[in-house]
Amino acid sequence: MAEPNQYLRLQLQGVQYLLPSTSGFTIEQREGLLANSDPASPIVAWRAVRNARWPAYCLDTGLKPARRDDWSRAVFIEATPHAIGLAVDDVHMLPRADTQVGPFTPLGPAPTRHGHLFAGVWVTGRRVTLVFDPKALIGYLQGLGE
Repeated sequence: MAEPNQYLRLQLQGVQYLLPSTSGFTIEQREGLLANSDPASPIVAWRAVRNARWPAYCLDTGLKPARRDDWSRAVFIEATPHAIGLAVDDVHMLPRADTQVGPFTPLGPAPTRHGHLFAGVWVTGRRVTLVFDPKALIGYLQGLGE
C-alpha cells in the first residue's frame, strides 16, 4: 500500500516523471493487457475488467499521443467513470525519504483545458523531475478519446 506522500516514478522514452500516490493507481504488465492493433487509434491497449475495458494511451517525450512498441507496463489511474492508463517504459515506487517535492507553476497559459499537467518538481543535483498533477493528467488522457 502506498503512503500519501510517496511517488511513483514513471519513465517515458527516457524521460522521468513523478505521480503522487494519492491519485490511486494500478500497475499492469503489458502481457496482461489486450493489445490494440488499430494504428489510427491513440489507445495502445486495454485492461479488461468485468464487463468493461479501460484504455491505456502511449505518449511521446512531448506528451503527445504516439504509437510505439517499446513500453513494458501501464499505470491505470483511478478516475471517473473508469480508470485510465498511461503506457510507460518503466515504473518504480520511490521511498518516502528519497523525495523532496516542491511546488511548481509552469509559465504561461495552461496547454490543455484541464490545466497545467505539472504541479510540482523534484530537484536532485542537476536533475529536475516534473511531478504530474493527477487531475490534469486524467483530464488530458480522457480528452484523447476512445
